Amino acid sequence: MKSLHLLPGQRIPNHILEALNNANRKLTDTKDFGEYKNNIKNIFGLSEIYSVGLRQKFFLGGFIEGEGSINVSLKKHSLSPFGILLDPEFSIAQHVNGAKMLYLALNVFQCGRIRYKHGSNATLVLVIDNRTLLKNIIIPFYKKFVNQIGSEAKFIRMLNYAKILNYIEQGSHKNYNILVNDILPLWDTLRMQKGQKNQKNQKNQTSVTVADAIKYVSTNSLTKERE
Repeated sequence: MKSLHLLPGQRIPNHILEALNNANRKLTDTKDFGEYKNNIKNIFGLSEIYSVGLRQKFFLGGFIEGEGSINVSLKKHSLSPFGILLDPEFSIAQHVNGAKMLYLALNVFQCGRIRYKHGSNATLVLVIDNRTLLKNIIIPFYKKFVNQIGSEAKFIRMLNYAKILNYIEQGSHKNYNILVNDILPLWDTLRMQKGQKNQKNQKNQTSVTVADAIKYVSTNSLTKERE
C-alpha cells in the first residue's frame, strides 16, 4: 500500500477528507477504536503497527516535546458556572506526509481522533479532549516519556495543566474564589502567545487577559446573585 505524499502547496484530496470525516463519524457511533485505527491506516496508506514498546513510546515522547500541545481554552458558555467554559485538550499537528506519527500516537494512547485542520492545505491534528483520558493517559505519559527529555518550562506547564484538570474534576471551577484566585491564574500561565493578533476576536473567546477573564466572571457572578 502506497502512503499519501503531497508536494509543497498541494491540498489533501477531497476523497481523503471525506473518508476521514466518515471514519470520525463512525467512531462516534460505534466507539470501535480498533476499527478506527484500521480506517486511518487505510485512508493514509500507512504500515500496520503490531506492537508498541518502550522504544516507540520514548520516540513519541521526544516528538511530542517538539510538536505536541497541551492547552486549556476559555470560552463563553451561558450554561456554565459564571458564564465560562474551561476546555482542556491535548493535540499534535502534523502535515499529512507525517500522518504515520499521528497513527503511532493513536496506537500508543489507544484513544483520540485525527481531524483536518480547516484553513490549511494539508495539516492534520490528533486531538484528545476527554478530561478522564487526559488525566489518566496523557499526564502519566508526559511524566514518564516527555518530561525526562523536555525543558523545565514545559515541565512546569504540564504541572499547571494537571492542576487545572484536577480542579475541574473536583468541581472546584464552580467555586468563585477558587476559580478567580487559583484556576484563572494557572490558565494564564498556559497561554503561550499573549497579546498576539491571532489571540483576538476568536469565536466565543471570553477575554485576552486574565484581568478581563476575572472581570467577566465577576460580572456574571453578580448577575446570578440578582436572579
